[in-house]
Amino acid sequence: MSKRIIALAGSPKRRGNTGLLLESAVKGARDGGAEVEIIYPNSLRIKPCQGCNTCYKVDACIYQDDMIELYHKFKSAGAFIISSPVYFGSVTAQLKTIIDRCQALWMEKQTAKYRSGQERPGLFIATSGHPNTKGTRFDSSLEVVRTFGYAADMRITDTVLVADTDRIPVTEDSPVIQEAYEAGRRLTERMLNT
Repeated sequence: MSKRIIALAGSPKRRGNTGLLLESAVKGARDGGAEVEIIYPNSLRIKPCQGCNTCYKVDACIYQDDMIELYHKFKSAGAFIISSPVYFGSVTAQLKTIIDRCQALWMEKQTAKYRSGQERPGLFIATSGHPNTKGTRFDSSLEVVRTFGYAADMRITDTVLVADTDRIPVTEDSPVIQEAYEAGRRLTERMLNT
């Protein structure tokens, strides 16, 4: 397994609130010695999962699209950064499409044809335009990302969750930028020490 971090940029806005936090986390990870590849789901050609269970029967997805390369990258990753704003209570459709297509990875695990041998560390970065007054604003998104982790042998070890960005947007000098940077450094340390 490589010591490369795969970063999924779930936001369609590359330099919005979530994008700025992701940039900072990636910088922290790279400064810590990691190689990081950023993947922009919004730029990929990926069809949604059909729930057809072909992946269970033939160990492959019926679609031969950009997801095929992602399967290989996910299998060889040393760690993950997953980022997404909260859209309608969960991760973006672009990110969710990728996660849904990881049913093929899940099926490979069930038939013991793929297993990384260890849980890789993961950092989840999320923003929400609304305040987090009840403390549950990010729960649905976290659950979706944890489910991705079951398929990809990844466990969320750190989070950067920033609410109320409609009122207080993330800027390059926001204190949360440093928080994301430090989280990226910690992720590299965890990956290099596993």
